[in-house]
Amino acid sequence: METLMLLTYAALCWAIFKIFKIPVNKWSLTTAVLGGVLLIGHILMGMAYYHPASRKARIFYVATQIVPNVRGKVIEVPVVPNMPLKKGDVLFAIDPTPYQAKVDEIKAQLEFAKQRLQDVIKLRKRAGGSKFDIQEWRQKVATYKAQLADAMFDLESCVVRAPADGFVTHVRVRPGQMAVPFPFQPMMTFVDAGTATLVAGFPPEPSSNIHVGDEAEVVFPAYPGMTFQGHVKQVLPAIAEGELKPGQDMVSFARQLPQGLIPATIELDRNISELGLPMGVDAEVAVYGVKEGYWSHISIVRRILLRMITWSHFLRFH
Repeated sequence: METLMLLTYAALCWAIFKIFKIPVNKWSLTTAVLGGVLLIGHILMGMAYYHPASRKARIFYVATQIVPNVRGKVIEVPVVPNMPLKKGDVLFAIDPTPYQAKVDEIKAQLEFAKQRLQDVIKLRKRAGGSKFDIQEWRQKVATYKAQLADAMFDLESCVVRAPADGFVTHVRVRPGQMAVPFPFQPMMTFVDAGTATLVAGFPPEPSSNIHVGDEAEVVFPAYPGMTFQGHVKQVLPAIAEGELKPGQDMVSFARQLPQGLIPATIELDRNISELGLPMGVDAEVAVYGVKEGYWSHISIVRRILLRMITWSHFLRFH
């Protein structure tokens, strides 16, 4: 950015010297250099503080590690990697035979317990049977119902479904493999398409001039020559550099307290999914934090520089 401004100022000075035929000597050159230092330094400091920009921006997303609730042999994997899925679509299926058998067994025990409960109630009415028998069989009925609900949950868990709209990017399972409910060994990686969020990191100095609702502009290297409009959705109130986890270590300035960037989420005026960009792609963001006063006019320079940057993305020779 500074190089572009210096080249622009040098070209402007050259044009002024040529048009007005100003003699080139130590006084004129010194005036031009000092004027450039003061002018460009003034503009750069105003932009950096009141209209900050970030080259540390990226589209982040939430990935869900798919782990089955039950153990068993995989019999079907209908999902195709990186193809759009709707919430509830089948990801893979586990052999339900042992779980179906468990459900059938508990259902039979529940029916027997219900019948025995009816019998002891009738016996109590006719011949004065024991109240304890009625309470015992009621308890057994309630127990079998709870066991049946648990067994039905395991049976339904044999079919693993998409938790939301999105896609599976890593399919590590094939029919015949053993699925194990182990959280550190997921079967698939599911990407929630609705969680794509553009996050930009800004230095601490201009953070007081970044507010929710401020106008923002975004450029992507994948779309050279194009600038996308948006606004600041949120300035995150906490950063990872300040996190202190439970432990026995003392706070160290060398480890826990480095200088960190202030993350801010940027919402584009158009849906990010419409751009066709892979999640995780880099971007550059400018935020125009001052809308009134002298420094608000400096935003035009930031806008020009941002467009110069996006046009420079065409310069790829590989």
